[in-house]
Amino acid sequence: MKMITRVLAPLTAVVLAAGLAACGNGGAAAGGAGPATASPAGVNTAAPLYAKLPQAVKDKGSIQVGTDAAYAPMEYYDTDGKTVIGFDKDLGDLLGAKLGVPFVYNNSTFDGLITQINSKRFDVAITAMSDTPERQQEVDFVDYYLSGSVMIVKAGNPHGLKSVDDLCGQTIALQRGTVQDDYVTNDLDTKCQQAGKGKVNVLAFDHESEAMLQIQQDRAVAGLQDYPVAVYSAKQSAGKYETVGDQVTAAPLGIAVSKQDTQLRDALQEALQSAIDDGSYAKLLDTYGTPQSAVQQASINSGK
Repeated sequence: MKMITRVLAPLTAVVLAAGLAACGNGGAAAGGAGPATASPAGVNTAAPLYAKLPQAVKDKGSIQVGTDAAYAPMEYYDTDGKTVIGFDKDLGDLLGAKLGVPFVYNNSTFDGLITQINSKRFDVAITAMSDTPERQQEVDFVDYYLSGSVMIVKAGNPHGLKSVDDLCGQTIALQRGTVQDDYVTNDLDTKCQQAGKGKVNVLAFDHESEAMLQIQQDRAVAGLQDYPVAVYSAKQSAGKYETVGDQVTAAPLGIAVSKQDTQLRDALQEALQSAIDDGSYAKLLDTYGTPQSAVQQASINSGK
């Protein structure tokens, strides 16, 4: 969820070494703008929603997407260091098939994406960007994903945790300064103590890999991470971790579009709604193991 927390590099190698890559503020990929992925198959004027596209997109023959390819599993580079892969890339391919034009992904720094949309360098940004009221002042969002926090535990869930309420009176491990740290400190711990269930003891670390080690060594019963990242981390951990319970504090991620480009925004909304209705959207979520992230309808600017 690219609002406060952010993975700064593709996770696979780090997970195999010791856990999850560090999650920090901001989110600019080192080096700024990078190579675009190769354009997939060409324009299909017979696609069901091709007529909905703005003429400028039809003339160009593609939708140029800005992304910060450093947030696995949402968007990151394949092993060739050039090809953008991940959920957001696959979502673009799904929408592109309905709209009849390829989505071409261009790597750039996260913090500059909204500016680059409004300066017409990119048509949209698809980069796990949180739809917030502050960002809605600058761009519109077609919301496609719910991302919150979920518990990650040692494989087998030895403490039998079912929900975050079970963390009352327990010790958990987190990365310092993340939204998860803020949630536990300012919300969950207060709730636990008011209910007389005991304080949540937080072990906070500068790096997520350090927090994950506490779970593996039984110094902490669980951690909290961004839902898609936690699922990916568990899959890449060679059976060391698993996720449990429902995600909390879930908020929408959206495709960012210029406020001046309402026709493209509405076409994207219709394409997403079509994917929801025909089941292809749910199938994509299942592929990534994140069914809790499903939106029930394609909304515009639903973030609050």
